[in-house]
Amino acid sequence: MAEALVAQGDPVEYPTSDGRPVAETDLHYLRLAGAAYGIRKLLASRDDVYVGSNLLVYDEPGNPRRHLSPDIFVAFGVEAGSRDLYKIWEEQPPAFVLEITSKSTRREDERTKRRRYAQWGVGEYFLYDPRGEWLSPALQGLALAGRRYRRMDEVLLPNGERGLRSKALGICLWLRGAELRLFDPASGRDLRTPEEEGAEREAEAAARAAAEARADAAEARARSNQRALLIRQAETRFDAPTAASLAMLVERVASWEDLAQVGDWLVAPRCTASELLARVRGLLS
Repeated sequence: MAEALVAQGDPVEYPTSDGRPVAETDLHYLRLAGAAYGIRKLLASRDDVYVGSNLLVYDEPGNPRRHLSPDIFVAFGVEAGSRDLYKIWEEQPPAFVLEITSKSTRREDERTKRRRYAQWGVGEYFLYDPRGEWLSPALQGLALAGRRYRRMDEVLLPNGERGLRSKALGICLWLRGAELRLFDPASGRDLRTPEEEGAEREAEAAARAAAEARADAAEARARSNQRALLIRQAETRFDAPTAASLAMLVERVASWEDLAQVGDWLVAPRCTASELLARVRGLLS
């Protein structure tokens, strides 16, 4: 059962759901979620922009049946923050709409929504067919000219690919194979999907762990070399038994400061073998 909200001073109930699924297939949902995530992150720092996804948008006061549910829409000049529904007469019409087209939505996307979005004054309307079955080309852009839409021309983008420009968002839309990508010229990279950000974080964590392991191994080798040097010095100054005893003790000495202290004792003129070993035992106690 659809929920409904009643605005203060407005006796009409406006449903917050039309009962329709968010997307027709898993692929459609992933493409929708990825694009919505990227656009939200792109505009997250602005408090005068709202990014909606599958939200009921009403365009006629008092008529709860007259609504559309854009897959993704962006409205400027409105307060950021979550909403349960969107009323154009109380806020602003979207400036950007992206529809993920499927078999069940194709006619609505190309006819009903195209006509209504033009009436709303939506400046840019993009359609994307993840499977490439219902639209040719699979990515299309429409720009409002007067009261009608005109097809956008595909152009060469800053990333060297061919695609479409969104003046409203300042990004470029292009296809990598059949996958929709959103390129941000300001950063010089595509807007990341949640899966890509997760993979990047894992790769960064793995790189940090590898770097730390290499550093630990290098430090361990350096300490091992320092211990070997101390033992050779003990053999030269004292004798093999003293060096063997020192080897067992310095193996337990962990810090560089303590190893350096052992080295100072080794070269101290008045430090005897027994005194040296006693001092090292004291470090370990």
